[in-house]
Formats: sequence, C-alpha cells, structure tokens
Amino acid sequence: MAEPTVAEIEARINMLYQMGNPQVIKETDAFLTTLQRSERGWEIADALMHSEDDKVQYYGALTFTVKLNQDGDKLDENQSSLLLSTLMSWLLRLEKTSQSKVVATKFCSTLANYFCKPTSSWTKCLHTLACSFYKGTQVPEESIDKFLSIWELLPALTDGQIYYLLLFAMDLAETAKNSSQQQHEALHKRMASNTVDIEALLHEALRRGQEVVCMRDEIAREGMQEAGQKILTQALKTYVSWVFYAQQEFKNSTESLKNLRTVFDMAVPCLELDVDDAMDIFADILDNYPKFLLPEQQRKLWECCMSPWGIEILNQNDDTSVTLLRMVIAYCQILLNSGRLYKEAGQDIICDQALGTLHNLLKYEGYVGESDEIAPPVADFWSVYISTLDDEMFKIKATDVKPAWVDIAKAHTFLVVTELFHKIRIPPPEVTKEWDSESRSRFKSFRMDVRDLFQSAYEQIREPLLDHFVKVIQSALAEKAWLQVEAGLFCLNSIAEELDADTDLQIRTLLGTSLFDHMTAAEDIPAATRRSAVEMVSHFTEFFLRNMDFVAPVLRFLVTALAQPALANSAAKSFASLCSSCRKALTGELGSFFDMYQQFLGYQTAEVHTKGKVMEGIAAIIEALPSDAEKATRLQQLFQYISMDAQNAITPEHAGTETGAVFALAALQCLTSIGKALQAQDDAVIDLESEGLSGKGSSSFWTEGPGSVLQSQIFQFIQVLTQIHGKEGDIIEEACSIFRTGYKESVPGPFLLPPKATVDFVASTDVNTPRLPFVLDTACIFVRSHKCDKSLSFHEQAQLLLRYVLKLMQQLGHPSTDPEVSVGCIEVVQRIINTNADILNGESSEILQAMFQFSIECVLSPDVLPKRAAAELWNDIFALALDMRHPQQSIAQQIVSHFGRPVTRALVFNVCGEADTSSLDYIMPPLRKMIQSQPWARTEITEALSKLPLFARAPEHFEVQKIMRMFTEGLMRNARQFSAFKVTVKDFSQKCRKMAVQLGPDAPYLGISPNAPQ
Repeated sequence: MAEPTVAEIEARINMLYQMGNPQVIKETDAFLTTLQRSERGWEIADALMHSEDDKVQYYGALTFTVKLNQDGDKLDENQSSLLLSTLMSWLLRLEKTSQSKVVATKFCSTLANYFCKPTSSWTKCLHTLACSFYKGTQVPEESIDKFLSIWELLPALTDGQIYYLLLFAMDLAETAKNSSQQQHEALHKRMASNTVDIEALLHEALRRGQEVVCMRDEIAREGMQEAGQKILTQALKTYVSWVFYAQQEFKNSTESLKNLRTVFDMAVPCLELDVDDAMDIFADILDNYPKFLLPEQQRKLWECCMSPWGIEILNQNDDTSVTLLRMVIAYCQILLNSGRLYKEAGQDIICDQALGTLHNLLKYEGYVGESDEIAPPVADFWSVYISTLDDEMFKIKATDVKPAWVDIAKAHTFLVVTELFHKIRIPPPEVTKEWDSESRSRFKSFRMDVRDLFQSAYEQIREPLLDHFVKVIQSALAEKAWLQVEAGLFCLNSIAEELDADTDLQIRTLLGTSLFDHMTAAEDIPAATRRSAVEMVSHFTEFFLRNMDFVAPVLRFLVTALAQPALANSAAKSFASLCSSCRKALTGELGSFFDMYQQFLGYQTAEVHTKGKVMEGIAAIIEALPSDAEKATRLQQLFQYISMDAQNAITPEHAGTETGAVFALAALQCLTSIGKALQAQDDAVIDLESEGLSGKGSSSFWTEGPGSVLQSQIFQFIQVLTQIHGKEGDIIEEACSIFRTGYKESVPGPFLLPPKATVDFVASTDVNTPRLPFVLDTACIFVRSHKCDKSLSFHEQAQLLLRYVLKLMQQLGHPSTDPEVSVGCIEVVQRIINTNADILNGESSEILQAMFQFSIECVLSPDVLPKRAAAELWNDIFALALDMRHPQQSIAQQIVSHFGRPVTRALVFNVCGEADTSSLDYIMPPLRKMIQSQPWARTEITEALSKLPLFARAPEHFEVQKIMRMFTEGLMRNARQFSAFKVTVKDFSQKCRKMAVQLGPDAPYLGISPNAPQ
C-alpha cells in the first residue's frame, strides 16, 4: 500500500474537525495516530508545519510531541541536536509571523519536554532561546557567550518574545517536576543552572507589565492595558511554577532559592494592581510552601492584606474576599504553627492584629449558605487554633506554674464561641423559604463543623461555657425568642457528652425554668426549636437517670411532639431511648403509657416507624417489671394493638395489596421493637446458679406456662403475615429480625422461640422467596446461638435445616444460578459443622453426597463469592480433621476420606490460574491444611496437575513436568510456613496465567463444571 501524501494527511486532519459519521471519525483518528507513531512521524510533523491551516499546523506540533514522547529517549546526539534546531526554528518562525498562538504555545511545551529528555544535553535553555529571539534565527548553545548577558538581552526583546519565554519557562518547571526518577539528578542540575536566567526573565516581565499598567497617560494605558496584564499574569504563573519546583528540588540549594526569592519584591505589587490570579498564587505559596518566603516577605503579604486595599476587599464579603481570606488564614496559620499567635498575644502587635481580624471576620452580616462565605473557613481555622491550644495545655503539668498566655488564649476561645453562636442561629422563615437545597446543605454542614468546635472549646473552658449556654437559653425563653432558644439548645447538645454529675446543677437550673413545659404549651414555637428540644432528651439521658423528677414533663413534651409530622420520628426515637434508660423508675406509670399510646394512635403520625419506637419504649418499661406474670399481662396488652394491624393486613380487601403489606410491616416491626426492648440489659446481673438457667421454675413460664401463649402468638403473627404477604422482601426480612431478637437472649423469654419455630419458618421459603440470603443468614445466627445446645430437639431441627439446604441446592442446580443464595447455603452447612458435627451422623449418604458435591461445584465456580464461601467451609473441615483434641475429629476425617480428593482437585484447579489474586487468599488455607492432614496429598496434587488441559497442550520447551514437580515439592516443603506457602502458590498461579496467555484462548485452564448453566 502506497504511503499517504501530505495533502491526503491534511485532508484526513480536516475530517476530524467536521461533523460526520462517528465511525469514520474514529477510523480517521486511528489512521492519523498510526502515522504519528510511525518512522515517518518526524518527517510528517515537519511537513504539516508548512501548512497555512492552523488546524493542520497544530496537528504537526502535536505530532512532534507524540514522537518525542515515544522515541525521544532513542535519539543519538546528532539526531537530538537536529531536533532541537528544528523545534526552535519553528517557534521563531511562528513568533515572527504572528500565526496561531495555540500552535506556538504547543511548541513551547514541546521544547520543555525535549529539555527534560535523558538524551538532551541542552543546558542554558532560556539564554539560548532569548539569543535566538534577539538574532531572529536559531543560535547554538555554544555561541551564547558571544551575545549580551541575559539581563542586558531581555529588554531588547518584544513583548511577544518575552511572553513565549515565560510560557516555555512555566512548561519547563511543570515538566521537570513530573519527570521520572531515572533522569532525576542530571536533569535537575541543568534546571538549577537556569535559575539566574529565570530571575532575570521574571524581573524583566514584571517590570514591563507594571510600567504599562501604571502608566499615567490614560489614553496610552488603555491601548496597552491588556498586553501588560497578560505579561504580568503569565509572569506570576511562571513564578509560582518555579517556586513549587524549588520546593521539591532546591531544598538544599540556597543559591537557587535566593535567585527566586529576589523576584518576590517585584511580584508583590501585582496584588494591588489586581492582576488575574495574583491573590490565588500568593495564597498558594503562603499556604503550601511558607518556608520559601523569608519572614519579612511573609510579613509583607500580611501588610498587604491589612492595607486599605486589603480591608476594602475583605469587607466586600464576596468571592474576591474569600480568595484574599486564604492569604489571611495562611499567615495566621504560620503564626499558630510557631506558637506566637497564642504565646505572644497581648504583647506582639501583629499577633493581636491577626486575632482581632479573625474575630472581626465572624461579624459580617448575612447567613452561611446564602451570602456569608467568610465564616466557614474562619471557623475551620479557629477549630485548629483550639485543638492546638489543647495539645499545648496538655503538656503543662499540674505542678507547673501556669503560663500567662493560657488565660488570654482561653478568652479568645470563649469569644469565638460567642461569635459563632450568632452564625449558627437558624434564619427566620422569610429567609430560609428562598433557599435551595444547596444553601440548606451548606448551612447544615457549617453547624455540624461548629458543633465539633464547641466540643473542643468545652474541654478547654468547661463551666464558664456551660453557664453561658444556660443563660442564653434562659434569656431567650423569657423573651420567647424561639430561634435563639434553638441555637442555645444546639450548643448545649453539642457538649452533652462531656457533661457529668458535677454539672447537673446548671442543667437543673435550666430545666427548672420549665423548658419542656414551654415547649409543650406554646403553639407558635418553630419546628426546629422543638426538634432541638427533642434531641436534647436523647443527649441528656444520663442526666435524667440521675434526676428522675424531670422525666414526667419531658415525656409530656415528647407525646406532644409525636403529633407533629416534622418531629414525630425524632420524638419517637427519644421516647424509646428515655424509657429504656429510665425503665425501672417508670414501671408504676405503665397504665398512663398505655393511655398515651391509645391517644397517639389517633395522630396522623402513627405510622410504621413511630409506632415501633413508641412500643419499644413501653416494652422497655415492661421488661423492668419484677415478675414474668406481670410482664406477660402487659405484653398481651401491647399485642392487642399489633393484632389490630395484623387483622387489617389479612382482611379480604387488603390481602395481597400494598395497603395490606403496610399494615403487615407495621405489625412485624412493632414485634421486632418489642423484642429488642425485652432483651436483657448489658449491665443486668445473671445468677448462674438460679433456676432461670437450669430449666426449672420460672424458666418454664415462657415455654410451657402461661407465657407460652405469647410465644405461640408471636409465631402466628409471623406465619400468617408471611404467608399472605411473603412476596414482599421487607416482610420476609422483618420476620427474620423478630427471630433474631430472641437469639441474643441467654435466659428464656417471650421472643426466645423454640428451635422448631425458626426451622419451620426457614423451611417454608424456596429459591423464589425475596431476601432469601437474609433468611439463610438468620439460619446461620440461629445455629450459632445454639452452640451449647446438645438437646435432641435441636439436633432434630438442625437435621431438618440440613435437608432444607439440600433442597435449595437442588433447586439451584449450580452455584452460578444465584451466587448469593449459594453462599447462604454453604454458610449454613459450615455453621452446623462448626456447632456440632455430630448432626451429620444421622443423615443418609445420599444427602451428604449431594450437599458436599455442591460445595465442590462452588469451589469450581467462576463466581467469586460461592468460591470463597466453599473454600472457608473446607478449610474448617480440614482443620477439624487435623485437630486431635476435638471430640468430633473422626466425623471430619470421614468427610475428608469421601470428598477430600475431588476437593483437592478443585483447589488445584483454582491455583492453576482460575482464581483471581484475592480469591487465592481463600483457596490457600484449605489446600495447606489438606497437605498437613492427609498422607495422600502429594499423589493427589500430582495427579490433579497432570490432568489439566493447560499443561497437556503445552509444547515441550515449556518444561511443564519440571514446573509441576517444583510446585508440588514447594507445597509439601512449605506447608507449615504460611508465608513461604503463599509465595509458592502465587508464583505458580502467575506462571499458569502467563502460560495460558502465550498458548492463546484455545487453551482453557480446566473448563467449567458440566453442571454450570449455559
């Protein structure tokens, strides 16, 4: 095929920029990319540069870059020198003819790329380029000594030439900063040799730009303003690029840093000249590389911020203010890091000015999320300030004399808390109704950040801060300033975790002003204020436990809050929490709680979640009753309410409908909530010698006595509702959750249902049941909760569970049909074996054969999760077979004797490249334990390897026999050293993968099981 001509290539390039068939454009791009990377690439690039079409020229410049990246490291000295000459010549020509600036810009980056290549010996690049601009033709580097010095040469260049030098210098720093370690040392020596030239270039560019921008002749300045701003902007960008290159490479080069530091005084005026990006650039330096600047230079930037120019910008409270604020905070951070900001406060003018400024920045009008963009970053700084003080104060020993700065620093912390209090206050409704979701999110996020700050501040100030919050709330209550009350409650809630019995007096003072009675009685209180009062209940649970006389008004308030849609969920949650914590003290009030619940059912807020939480609270009080008989009586009352929802769920008009499912879910969730509330408390004392655990006396109340009626009722609720609404995943999951509440109990209770109940429910499901993995996980928890149960009834139910699992395996056919369900089946088998392997003794060989064969299919499966689950099962079986002290070792050995060999083949299959790298971590443990426990391990591994199609098809030069022998010997030798065993397996697996790639797709590792679905 004939090589395409330049004209044909140009035509193809123009096709890329035209609307057309995407496939044609894709093919064109592929065609041109191939040409760029071909041996003709250099020639094509040069030819394209002769075009008068900017697009074609740009593609030529791009081709130079592509070739340089691809083949630049392969050029010899002569080729490299010729390429430099070509690139510089084109840049000179482009600058002279004022053609496309984009193309010239691209050549600057290409030249910078060339400089950074290992084959480049170009050193004084800036001086060489400046001389070439001055002469108008390319000047060799060895001839630059014949020209003026760089300082004398630059003033003679045009603005355009200075601009391109700046572009090149910026690209040079960026490219060198990202260069590889391989070319590091030589490259950075050549870079360092250019710092004097960079200094001269930046001085000249900044002088030039500032002269134009500051011209007194307005007419002349207007015509040149844009050009002056352009040079200044690029000069600053180049400057910051070299500064951050210096941060990385010139740490130990004082001279190079000195050259760059001299530019600072010329660059600073760009701030007040409003040069684009000037504030961002200096903020970046001050924030990310403050050590680059000398102390007097850092102070100079601060003086700019505090000048009339800077104060005016900060007072604007707009985007420009936020940008300048970065410099303010960066300088304050320098003072903070040095310790001066707090240790020299009151003694040093700059420190006092900095602290005063930070306080004043929190006094702007407007709300965070709407018009105040200043407060969030300032609050972030104060948060760091407070944390730093905490660290410093921690170092002060109790026996030390307290430094004078401590009280001053604490005073600033207290002051910032009072300032931020006004900022976190929720705006009035007429303001917030105009907010969009983003504004609300920003305001909420700001409040959360300030909450953390208040927590840190309290650790430092303690009682004075608590007193302040209490007084603010009391004052606001007296004035009925409800949003002020909300802000105070928010602050109080933020420090609640830090409060203890020593602070009860202040909280009693607040609640003694009838806070919750106010919240209950007043009708014009904003929902946000009530919500913070509701949250206070859950935050101050420990306080209410110590001060029970306040519980009654709190509960009255919560009942009122339950009627309000905006508060119902949080009120129900707080109600449950308070009742649970104070359960023993509230048993005498149970009757009124039932009356309250009857009242609550009349609210429109009585829905699934809220009903469940309120019942949870009442059930927690029932749990504290002294006798099982009293508990059963009260639970029966609660179950009457649940029966109402259950009856609604199964009526003919609701059965199988969405409405019916809502009623069913409400009934089941209420049962779950009651079950959780009845669980023994963590601090409950269990008498191991009492009749409660011995199966006598009161323990039979729930299984054989009057309490058994409740157990039957619970199971009936589950059974009936899941039969009618079992197609709803939420219903199935909630039914499982009810069973789970009983598994956590250590003594008999209403929700600790007999094993038959769980197994009957689990066995009623099949592969079409929604949330089946959750059901199987529940079965696992059930088995694990009976770990010490050696009773015949559990043994029989576990066998039924095994048969159910086998039924599921048969319905699946293969693990890939539903990997998650397959994992659940395997995990149930694993839990049964780990709990009591004797359960397998009563099973027929057919059941065990089918069950363990399925587990082997899981190991062979391409699906990751079943593979890992089955590997863990066999790891446990091999471990049990290895454990001579375990009474059930013989059962595991029987399993291994029947199924160990096919399992070994499946494990070897995975090692030979089938399993991904992370799955190998699951395959290795059972393989290792098999080798440790079985005398036939070597023979079986060798045979498994010999039957792999991958090795059977490998040519002789692959030395397959040697590879297999070395692998087998490595396994046997390293079986007792896991790290060495792991290396052996992973190295072999990698070799297999590499071999499979070399042999091509016609060489499968082993092939998928014939039972796999197609």
